[in-house]
Amino acid sequence: MTRGLIADAVLALMIAIVVSLCVAAWCVYMVFGVHLVDIDTWVANGRDPWTVSHHEALGVGWVNGAKMYAPLVSPIEEVGAPPWWAVNAMAPMDQYQRSTRVAVLGAGWPMVQVVRIWVTTRNDELFPPSAEFDVSGACLEMGKDRLWDEPRQFVFMPIPAVIDAIPWFALFFAGLRLYRRHGERKTKM
Repeated sequence: MTRGLIADAVLALMIAIVVSLCVAAWCVYMVFGVHLVDIDTWVANGRDPWTVSHHEALGVGWVNGAKMYAPLVSPIEEVGAPPWWAVNAMAPMDQYQRSTRVAVLGAGWPMVQVVRIWVTTRNDELFPPSAEFDVSGACLEMGKDRLWDEPRQFVFMPIPAVIDAIPWFALFFAGLRLYRRHGERKTKM
């Protein structure tokens, strides 16, 4: 009985993680309902001003930032921050020099669990574009098309991945337990 319970739990966990990652991949592939959340100035770490645009779609987030200004002389309160997953993927913010453009594409539902990062300091590169021009949401599609371009830089968010897998785990674990009970009843007959 205990061995079957543990086996069901392990199998349900493996299936849940795979399904959760497949849902994230499907969200990136389909991109439903892109809308602009915000274009704002974000003062990272209280000193570094960034122009940041943020778009969202079902299971997908896009944040595009441009560091065009020198650090502030005195620190101020951090305002206008992009979502936590984007900040974590781009961190530390003081590593970037002036005229750096950074874009992140996050995928996962209901929480972002995988993030793709692009960074450029060259003005002759068109991608990622400057944040103030990213109004239509077309940059999210451009990022989707460049997902596997070199250099590939991905960040995996383990805690949101576990949270995303919990409902799938519960569903598959319950299904496996019912299947096992049904099989045990058949063998007793």
